Parts: sequence; C-alpha cells; structure tokens
Amino acid sequence: MEFWRYYRIIRRRRWLILFGMAICVGMVAYSNMNSVQSYTGRTTLWESKGMSEGGVPLYPEQYMQALDVQLRLSNLSNIATSLRVRQAAAEALADFHLSTSPQEIVQQHLDVHPEKDTNILAVEITLPSIPLPGESREDAESRTREEARISAEVVAAEFKRAYAELNNSAVTQSREFIEAQLSTTRKAMVNAQQALRRFQEEHEIVQLDQQSVALVQRLEQTKAGLAQAQATYMSAVARTRKQGEELKGLPEWEKVGETTSLNPVWQQLTQQLAGLEGQKAAMMADPATGKPGRLANHPEALAIQRQIDDVNRQLRTSAREQYILGQSNRAKSSVQQSSLDRWIGAKVDEVGAAAQVQAMNDDVGRVRAEMSAIPAEAAKYAELGMDVASASETYSRMKSKLDEARIREQETKTGVSLKTIDPASWVPVAGKQVMKLILALLLSPILGVGVAFLLYYTDNTIKTAAEAEKLLGLPVLCAIPESKAHAFSRQRCPEILDVAYQMLTSNIWIASQNGEMNGLAVVSAEPNVGRSVTASNLAISLAREGARVVLVDADLRQPTQHLMFGVENKVGLTNVIAGAATLEDVLIPTKVQGLLLVPTGPVPDNPVKLLRSEEMKSIDEQIRDVADFVIYDTPAGVTFPDPVLVAAHVGAAVVVHSAGRVPRGSEIDLNVRLESIGVKLFGVVLNRVKREDSSSYFHYRRSYQGMATAQLPGGKRLGIG
Repeated sequence: MEFWRYYRIIRRRRWLILFGMAICVGMVAYSNMNSVQSYTGRTTLWESKGMSEGGVPLYPEQYMQALDVQLRLSNLSNIATSLRVRQAAAEALADFHLSTSPQEIVQQHLDVHPEKDTNILAVEITLPSIPLPGESREDAESRTREEARISAEVVAAEFKRAYAELNNSAVTQSREFIEAQLSTTRKAMVNAQQALRRFQEEHEIVQLDQQSVALVQRLEQTKAGLAQAQATYMSAVARTRKQGEELKGLPEWEKVGETTSLNPVWQQLTQQLAGLEGQKAAMMADPATGKPGRLANHPEALAIQRQIDDVNRQLRTSAREQYILGQSNRAKSSVQQSSLDRWIGAKVDEVGAAAQVQAMNDDVGRVRAEMSAIPAEAAKYAELGMDVASASETYSRMKSKLDEARIREQETKTGVSLKTIDPASWVPVAGKQVMKLILALLLSPILGVGVAFLLYYTDNTIKTAAEAEKLLGLPVLCAIPESKAHAFSRQRCPEILDVAYQMLTSNIWIASQNGEMNGLAVVSAEPNVGRSVTASNLAISLAREGARVVLVDADLRQPTQHLMFGVENKVGLTNVIAGAATLEDVLIPTKVQGLLLVPTGPVPDNPVKLLRSEEMKSIDEQIRDVADFVIYDTPAGVTFPDPVLVAAHVGAAVVVHSAGRVPRGSEIDLNVRLESIGVKLFGVVLNRVKREDSSSYFHYRRSYQGMATAQLPGGKRLGIG
C-alpha cells in the first residue's frame, strides 16, 4: 500500500485519534490529580558471621560451609516474609494503634529484597497517605510517614528476633535447663544439711575408722558423678527433642535452577523425516533432467509416504516436546542444614550422657555392696555427711555451668547475627506524574492509529471506485463526492460536484452518439442511496450543456422529483398512462433552461400494472421524439420490480450505489435481472464518496480549486477543462 493511502486512512479517522488522545491524556491527568502520595518506611540489615572471638574460642562450633551470597539472601528474604515473622510483627504493630490494619501492612505492603550487587537486605513498608475524616492532607502525610517508619522498624525487629531464635535455640535451651536445675540442686543441698543436723541431735557423734570414711567418700563421690551425669543426660534429651521438632517443619532441599536439552527422540525422528522427504522429492523428479519422475500413486512413492506418515504420528505421540528437562539443580536449605547440625550434636551428647549414667549406676552398686560390712549407725552418719558435701558441690558446679551457658549464649549471639545498617526512616514514593503524561502523549496516538487501521481492515463497505467495479462488474462512470449541498435543483453546490457530473454527462453523451440512445433509467438495488438526486442532477447537468432533457419521475411508490423542483403533482405520468391526459399536459417547465419534468401524478394502487402496459411503451417513444435525453427516476430494485419494468421499455440503465454501505448481494441480483431482459448497463455512479477516497477530488483540490471559471458571451459558464 502506498504512503498516501496510509495517510488517507489516518486522515479519515483523525477525529477518532484526537478523541482517543484526549481521553487517554485526560484519564492520566485525572489520575495524577486524584492520586495520593505514598511513603516508604525503610531499614537495611546486614548478616554478621564472625567465626570466633579474638584469641582461643571458649566453645568452638562446627560451622556449615558458606553458600552462594544470593542464595543466602534469598533464604533470609523468605524468613523475613514467613508467616511466623508476619504474625509476630502484626501482634507488635497492634500496640501502636495505627490507622492501617496490622494484618494489611504485613500482608500487602511489606517488601523484603536484597540490594543489588550487595549482601545487604532491605525491609520496606509502603503506605498511601489517605486522609481520615476531618484530617487535612498535610496531617495525613505526616501520620503516614511516621506509620511507615514504625512499621518497618517493628518488622525488622521481629525478623532479627526470629533469626536469633533459629541460630541460638540450642544454647538458649541449655541455659534454660541449667537455670531450672539450679533451683532443684539448691533445695537438695538444704535438705541434706537439715537431715545431717537432725541425725546429730538424735545420736552421739560417731568416730569412723579410716576405711569406713574412705568407703563413704567413694560412695558420695560416685553418687555426685551419677547426679552430674543424669543432669547432662536430661539436658541432652531436652535439646534433642527441641531440635527434632524444629527440624520436622523445615524443607531439606531448595531448587536453585534447572537446564533443558534437546529431546533425543524428537531429534532422531526429525532427521528421519527430513531424509524421507528428500527421498520422496528425488523420486518425484528426475535429477538429471529436472523433469517429473514417478507419480504420487507409484508403489514406491506410496511406501515412502506411509513411512513419512508414521514418523509424523510418532512425533505427535511419543516425542511431542522438542526440549526436555535435563538437570534440576538443588541446594541444601541453609536453615534446615543448620538445624540438622544442632540436632546431630544434641543426639551425640545424649548417647554419651546415657552411657555415662549407666556406668555411674554400676559404680554406686559396687560401693554400696562394700559398705554392707560397716555398722548401720556409722554408715548412716557418714552417708549424711557426704550427702551434704555432694549437694554443696553439685550446687556450686551448677552455678558455674549457668555462668558458662550464659557466656556461650552471648558468644553465639555476637558470632552470627543481623546488624542494622540504617535505622528505620521514610522516603516519599515518586509518583512519576510528568513521565506518565509524556507516555500518554506518546502512546495514545500510536494506539489511536492502531485502532484506525483495525477499523479500516475490518471495514467491508464499498469506499472507492475500484471496489465498486470489483463488486458489480461494471465500470464506474463517475464518483460523486460527499457534500452537504448535493441537489442542483434546490441548493448552490460546490464546484467539485459540477465537475463530477460533467464526467457522467460526457460518458452518457459518448454512449448516445455511438448507440443512438437517448433514454436512460436511473436504478439502484437498495433505497436511500441518492438515486433520485442523481437523476435530477444528471438531467440538470445535461440541460446546462445545451441538451433538451425530459426528466420522468417513474417512482410510483414514493415520488420526490416534484418536491425537489418545487412544482405541483396533480397530473403526471399515471394520468397519461390511464388516458386522462396528454403528454403535452404533463410536461412541466423547470427553472433550468432546456429541462422539462414529468411528475408521477396520483400514486396508483397497482404501479406494476401501469408500468408494464403498452401505453407506457408508447409514452416512452413519444418523449424520445421531443428530447435529446430522457432520464427516468425509479424506486429501489431490491423491494419492487418497477426499475426492471421501466428499464425494459427504455433499454438502457445506469446503476447508482452509495459508498460506505455493506454489500448484501442485492446489487448483483439487480444487475442479473436487468441483463437477463436485454437492458444495457452503461456503468455505475458511485455516490457519497468520501473526499479522501476520491483521487479526482484530490487532484482537483490540489490543482484547480479556486480558479476563476471562464464565461461565454451569453453569460453561461464555459466549464473546467
């Protein structure tokens, strides 16, 4: 398609494009005017992973190997947006009585993402500043800024707390257990001291020999070792159970990527299909001469075709996909691996402590057997004394263990933790209003042009002379441009209409000279195509060029010619056919020199009967004798048979078709009926053509519009050449 046709399509829909631009830009401007300012509360965190304190570490631990930075940041983001952290943050935010629901903040406005090319994690909360009832816009923005900052700070704090609990759960559980056992050992020590004091009050002090004292000391030492072993075992059991419960809820593997590869079955079948196609092509043509070889129904050709069909069937069924999943890369979850390491360590401690408890129980049994030879009173006194000493020593050790557990817990917290880089603050969210307007101005014309071309390519109406010729199979005698003033008999019309009808009258004049034809029926398939106006304008144009013209209104259904020329319709064609008047009685002069009008007269009940009568044929012959041209106006041919009857008497017709109408097949039907009775169809008058679709109007406006029209000596216009 030439460039000017693209221009013509755009020019035709220019108001649609401009209207679409106005709507798009207006919507964007309205959105900018009514949009609320949003603010983002933001804080950044960094994962500190010190391997040990300065010097020799007090409690060395087994650290997992460092994972990829991006994978670890992704794991941290998942922890920060986990249900556990969201619920904890929502509960904490509820205490601040914010205008936005805490659940809405953590579910819809929370965003945790790593900073690009760093190992820093950003926690952001974005809130719109929607004024509350009775609140000013400035107060709403101030409140929103503070709420966004507080929300980001609370979420970061809950995230850090959850991270610390995941990393420090083992040492925290050990410290809590030792604290619980410390109270128990203190009570045991006090009870032992009271029991010894009561025994001393009830009995005289007994002097024990050296052997008895040694046995008692051994028994107490063994019992103290047993108590310590039992405490260690209970601590290990508690740690193992806690770590096991935590481990159950954590996934073991995480997918980090996957690769695809060509399906070998698909590739093999494709190569086989290409080879068979080549064999078939070589068989169908002689490679030496290039002439056709074997035919398609040859047995060998049929055999190869069956193989090709079989390969195609295998491609559709067994090898549908060109690519298949090759390798899926997965990595151990950092959180699950850390929890697994802690569970293994706790399980090892549990097994060792259980073995130590069993060994100490055996030692206690052996010592008690040796003490059976000591007198009961002496043994009891010695045992109570050792109980006091053992309980005191156990209490002292538990205090020491508690101090060690606290130190270890603090050491773990400082070893792996989340550090705050930037405290929570707020930043305004850029609305990009100017950019939105610029994009609307740039994209809306493109969208409008796209809609214009879509409407053009989906439009199946007849618009140009070439399309009309293709539809009707007849030459287009002239294209009448669309105009508000279009009737020569009532209005002053643009010069381009004069030029268009000059083209039509010239073609009819040439046809009349060659075929000795001076009668013409103006017909159309459908109503409201401008048929009556075309007939009157054609008659006026012929008269202006010096011909004697008679315009006969043969539209006995809905006559209009007498209205256009402003004459009465008391007598007319129907009166002449009925024998109630002569031709001279109904020939009415018009304001146009050389043009006479025959109106319809009274509209009959059965126009068909009148139009196919012999009187109608006789009237046509009489009119032709007194005029150079006789033009007949007729009704729509898709509804009535009148145009065919009139054209049968006249012998020639010109078809009027309106541009911008969807063809429904009635045009072809009318042409076939006219040709079947021997009517000569001179061509088509394409009416109401849009000026941008008319090449004649384009060249007229470019080269001739506005030029002075030459005048003949008598005052008549010479016309445009």
